[in-house]
Amino acid sequence: MPRSKKATVDYFPHSCLHGKTLHIIENKFGNDGYAFWFKLLELLGTTENHFIDLNDPATWEYMLAQTRVNGETAGWILNLLAALGAIHEPLWKIKIVWSENFVKNLEAVYQRRRIDLYTLADIEGYCKHKYHQNGINDDINPQSKVKESKVKKSKVEYTVEFLKLYD
Repeated sequence: MPRSKKATVDYFPHSCLHGKTLHIIENKFGNDGYAFWFKLLELLGTTENHFIDLNDPATWEYMLAQTRVNGETAGWILNLLAALGAIHEPLWKIKIVWSENFVKNLEAVYQRRRIDLYTLADIEGYCKHKYHQNGINDDINPQSKVKESKVKKSKVEYTVEFLKLYD
């Protein structure tokens, strides 16, 4: 039985020569900025189709745990990365992290695997399907229609940093 084709990578090229993005991030945030960027790239590499949906509180907390920064710092760094073009700014506005340069560096891997790499259009399609333009889940195929529903309080506790980022 043939091995299934995966849409993740175990490594990515790490250049010894850095561009303006890394210098700016490192200058503003020190080693936390440097580590955050490369840990984010590692996370992108191991995430199916190389984009991260940070609308999910568990995914947000996991990203914070992986990068070892607090939510406020993560938000500042991600905003700066978007402003610098290191991550796609329109996607980041809806809390999706995707880096075109990172994906371009993986093209040879996917050519050898003979599978298509997710494109910006694919991710935008995912977002349109999952999120309504006002940010509310757009349930295209509801299971049932109800007049009323009783909602129990969620037991999930959000960190203060997570809540501040989404205010």
